[in-house]
Amino acid sequence: MIAKMAKLFGIGAQDHAEPNRLRLIVIWATILVASPLAIIPWRTFATHEPFWWPWMHAIVLLALLALTLFHPALRSLRRYSVIMVIIFLLGYGGGWDWGLIPFVRSSALWANWITTAPKVIYEIALHLLRLTPAVTILAFLLVTGRKRVNFYLVKGNIHATVGRSRLIGAKNSGSWIRVAMVFVAVFVTVTVVFLLGAYGFPASGFSQNWFLIPVALLVAAMNGFNEEFTLRAAPLGELRPAVGSSSALIATSAYFGLGHYYGVPNGVIGVLLSMFLGWLLGKSMLETRGFFTAWLVHFLTDIPIFVFFIVGGI
Repeated sequence: MIAKMAKLFGIGAQDHAEPNRLRLIVIWATILVASPLAIIPWRTFATHEPFWWPWMHAIVLLALLALTLFHPALRSLRRYSVIMVIIFLLGYGGGWDWGLIPFVRSSALWANWITTAPKVIYEIALHLLRLTPAVTILAFLLVTGRKRVNFYLVKGNIHATVGRSRLIGAKNSGSWIRVAMVFVAVFVTVTVVFLLGAYGFPASGFSQNWFLIPVALLVAAMNGFNEEFTLRAAPLGELRPAVGSSSALIATSAYFGLGHYYGVPNGVIGVLLSMFLGWLLGKSMLETRGFFTAWLVHFLTDIPIFVFFIVGGI
């Protein structure tokens, strides 16, 4: 089964081994509990979200973490489980207005500060706050003995050959940096079309706030690092040795996609596009053995989003 999926997703033959079924169950249970999937029906069909709902998910995530601590077959998933708990509790991956970051943003101190802070300072401070999960996970991995190469936080070989995949039809002839730039053009075009269709062109915002373009670029760079490290490099680095590249890539891509149900673009289309982007960037990490290509694509793709929101004032 894994070998067949590897042909579709384009993973190296050395990682085609069938992973332990119990590990896969725990991995997918963790992903589904930590993702916004269960909250979507509440937001779509109900008038409010029950206050106890995220607490239930937190308890289940902690129970799954405990299982990895005591079950011998699940020991290789300990760091992965800790990473997912950190993401959820800090408010970055659960889809709720719940966790440490939302708590800080809803505090009176933060609310009073943003009313007086210049827009430049506010945007930078906000995205520094959103870096909390990445910093926490990085510290955890280093303290527990992992090296940067274990979680792809190195440049890698950006000229590595793109492995064959039926999804993109790439043959063993193109380099990752070249293929990445092709997809950047596609992703940026789709994103701009979506933004224009959803919000129109904010001409007045651009004319008044053009000097904020460097801030939008800085925020895009920060957000690219944040998401690529937190949602991809860190969990991928723990899952690949435990269950192989194919299963690790599929799992992290699904989590990334589900996490963007309320993103830009949003809804089912947003999930599918983000899932494909997550697969492509995760594949680049596995094949280049590094972070740079994935971060570059994410950064360039985020530029129109943050230009629209920060400079355009949407």
